Amino acid sequence: MGTDDIRPQYLATGSGESPADHEQLDLIRGVLAASSTWEEPPEGVVDGLLATIAREGHAPVVEKAAKRQRPPWLLAAGVVAAVALLVIGVVSVFDEPIAETVVAMTGTDLAPAAAGVASLRPTPSGWYIRLDVSGLPAAPEGTYYQGWVWNDDEGVSIGTFHLRDGDDAVVLWSGVDVAEYPAISVTLEDEGAGPEASERIMMKGRFEELSEG
Repeated sequence: MGTDDIRPQYLATGSGESPADHEQLDLIRGVLAASSTWEEPPEGVVDGLLATIAREGHAPVVEKAAKRQRPPWLLAAGVVAAVALLVIGVVSVFDEPIAETVVAMTGTDLAPAAAGVASLRPTPSGWYIRLDVSGLPAAPEGTYYQGWVWNDDEGVSIGTFHLRDGDDAVVLWSGVDVAEYPAISVTLEDEGAGPEASERIMMKGRFEELSEG
């Protein structure tokens, strides 16, 4: 079954063979499943959506007189149409499979309950790194976490975060070729302590081979 054939089933049920862009389809499924998606939108929202769609060339402009006193079901239909356009846009953007390298991250003695994965993907502007972690406590006030990629001699910062508002996925970026910096770590840093990495390594991981971009 081709990618075009499995996407509709996966988008509708979340079951069956997972397409390469399943993460994006999961986000869309979440929007469609939310009760707020089907509530009557505030006055003017649908008009704005239709105007935007018309400007982009997706649909003809609807005259004001034809839009007067829309019943609630038609308002909801306008929102569904807009969501459908978003689905088409997302699917078209992710038509080609995106190769990722997934690295297991483990906690050190400073954070023994921490675990997670780092997903690395090359982009035209650098390496996109998504860090999904659990068991890593929020950084105390006055401190922050910093991600690093390392080779045998030096480390390069890939971004900072604190997790004080939850443990949602963290997005980091590397401006260096991670093939030359195959070790990944997360350190705990003090604010104002300077750019050098501290010795408080909280999590670490290492990859041996990168997926082809």
